[in-house]
Amino acid sequence: DRHNRSLTLNRQGEVALDYAEKIFELSGDLTARLRDGVNLPKRSLDIGVTYQMTQFFLYETILPLFGREDLAINVKEGERHHLLADLENGDLDLVFSSEKELGNPRLNSFKFGENKTLVVGHKNLKKKMGRFPKGLAKIPYFSYSKDSNFRYEIEMFFTQKGIHPVVIGEADDVDLHQMVVEKGLAFSIVPEVAAQQLLKNKNIAIFGEISELNASVWGIIKSNYKGLGYKLLKKRL
Repeated sequence: DRHNRSLTLNRQGEVALDYAEKIFELSGDLTARLRDGVNLPKRSLDIGVTYQMTQFFLYETILPLFGREDLAINVKEGERHHLLADLENGDLDLVFSSEKELGNPRLNSFKFGENKTLVVGHKNLKKKMGRFPKGLAKIPYFSYSKDSNFRYEIEMFFTQKGIHPVVIGEADDVDLHQMVVEKGLAFSIVPEVAAQQLLKNKNIAIFGEISELNASVWGIIKSNYKGLGYKLLKKRL
């Protein structure tokens, strides 16, 4: 119905919209079932993870789902706006992001967790460091590449604290960071997920936490979605 210069849904329009949303949701479910040769009787959970979130996301939280014979788990990485568009189109069930979705009434956000950012290194380096965080300027540092958003945030932290560490190299490969740290060549700044792996080595220690870089993990779903992704976010699996 037209009111002045705007249009509003009448009762018939609301019914049509309800059916349209269900049709799009069923379309996405059909696409997921047929994609990649997934057998029709097998259900799927299609998850999107933003590029900014991949280094923070704890994949162990969804790992048990891969053991279910009645379920196919599809994980897609991408830009946030692309993933949210796929979510609205029904191509994804759930999107994990470091940002809460506030501007779209058709989407709901649930806080899934918090991921700390930790400074880690060999215990021998910790002895040379002194007081954290100023002492980081006294020991070598292994950085991330110039294309990394994480590097930009770290450099902002260093600038705010007046810290100028000696950079011995840079890479985005987490395995390379692990090798450099384990050899005692430099300290690294990593998300809690990566730190858990590093701390399996008894010679590695946490030098401190950079709370300014801690990241929240948000799960985003469609408002009318009550499927498996919703249960995962509500921790009802």
